[in-house]
Amino acid sequence: MKKIYNMLLLAALTMTLFSCSNWESPYYVDDIVGGWISYYGHDAQGEYDIVGYDQVRYDFYSNYTGRYTYYSRYGMDYLDFNWNTHGDRLIIHYEDGTSEYLFYGYDRNGDLIMATDSRYYQYTAYRPVGMYYDKAKVMPAMAPKKADAAVDKAITAPQGPRATKSREALTEK
Repeated sequence: MKKIYNMLLLAALTMTLFSCSNWESPYYVDDIVGGWISYYGHDAQGEYDIVGYDQVRYDFYSNYTGRYTYYSRYGMDYLDFNWNTHGDRLIIHYEDGTSEYLFYGYDRNGDLIMATDSRYYQYTAYRPVGMYYDKAKVMPAMAPKKADAAVDKAITAPQGPRATKSREALTEK
């Protein structure tokens, strides 16, 4: 009996030691690095497609910076940001001073899913852009910023969470 007790104690101790890992995230940070473009979302009314000028693009660079690209009334515009992950949380700090705290994961197709809640009731799916690039190697060709870009951004920057928008937010334009 004592032998069985010792074996069970050893098994429990082994499981405890191996489950205390330094790695907190269920995903590899390198999986998020690259370009992602939105193409469908989900809210209380069900799934909906995101097409045309409502699509946004996130570029996550390996040095924990990135670029959020969207369409404004002046054409394509962008905001740079810093990002980090903690567990299944994605933290984005935009250059205009706003921040987003999102839950992220991947579906079976390899799409990046970003949600505002841990149960993924409202989320947006992003597919890979198709071409990987790293900021240190190559910068994407984007529309140049205007001289009064700070004023334009204050007027045209999307309000509310950028990563997850409901269908009402897409049609309010």
